[in-house]
Amino acid sequence: MNSFLHSLRRAIIKSHRKALAREVFSRHAGVIQRGPFAGIRFNGDANISQSAHGLKIYGLYEEPVCDWLLAALTSMTGDGPRTFVDVGAGDGYYPVSLLAKGFCEQAVAFEATETGRMAIARNAELNQVSKALRTLGAAEGDFAAQLQSLGLDGARTVLLMDVEGAEFQLLNASALHQLKGAFIAVELHDRYGRVDASARQRLVDSLSANWTVEVVRDRARDWSPLNELTAWHDLDRAVLLSEGRKIIGEWLFARPVSAPT
Repeated sequence: MNSFLHSLRRAIIKSHRKALAREVFSRHAGVIQRGPFAGIRFNGDANISQSAHGLKIYGLYEEPVCDWLLAALTSMTGDGPRTFVDVGAGDGYYPVSLLAKGFCEQAVAFEATETGRMAIARNAELNQVSKALRTLGAAEGDFAAQLQSLGLDGARTVLLMDVEGAEFQLLNASALHQLKGAFIAVELHDRYGRVDASARQRLVDSLSANWTVEVVRDRARDWSPLNELTAWHDLDRAVLLSEGRKIIGEWLFARPVSAPT
């Protein structure tokens, strides 16, 4: 296919997806309609693409990640607050929602952009979780020291990381030492050509002594409970329900071997 036409077609589809997502977001005033985060409200400001707003409103955004995080947080035993750490927090979708719905008692959001940090603050205020949410800047080279400063209880911690390929540098031996006993979820970006081909295996190997590791791919979304989508054109529905990724999403999920089964 002619490369110009291919690029033009993709640009048109991306623009249409964003328009559909904005329509859904506006129709429901930014309130999530179904799923474990139903009732959570977002103001729509973000440093990331607004094209995902439709999936978030319908409770279909990154379903494998959401399911795994909830399973990890609800499986914890013992005393003390459960802590969720989001590295690359975007608009605060996960920490705000998890706090507001009572899946954790405190959260830390690492977000590199000022726009993102402002969006997190506004969304936390909208959902009355500001006091339980600490927002920091970027996760940096000495990520282990940043983690150490948080004083985390690994056995009561779940960490999610989405940092566009920097995960392979940040999750070094020192950082993993600070995270021992924690549940770890990482969006993998090694197939985008940003890191060498062996980076994934090195990360898996470094985790293998203290965590059980699995890699999960994104899955098709079941929109059947959403009656309002039945009237949509098939093409519009398919575009809205797409994550819009260049490559199908993959996540590494690491469960501590010390966790109860």
